[in-house]
Amino acid sequence: MEHERQARDLEHEADRMEEESERVGDEIEATKRDWEQKEQDPGVPGAQPDPAEEEESVPGVQADEETLSEEGGP
Repeated sequence: MEHERQARDLEHEADRMEEESERVGDEIEATKRDWEQKEQDPGVPGAQPDPAEEEESVPGVQADEETLSEEGGP
């Protein structure tokens, strides 16, 4: 009988964790939408990149082929 109680407890915990995961996912999506709106609004300081600054390259993120060939990339 102890195993049945543990199984119920674990199922309850798994359900709780799934609900929490969905809540966090929803919050992340809402935050992304909010940031994308702010990037489009010139009245929001700091949301738009400074045109004078070059973007830094991030390894593994869509690098252009010219840069890769100059640097001997994959």
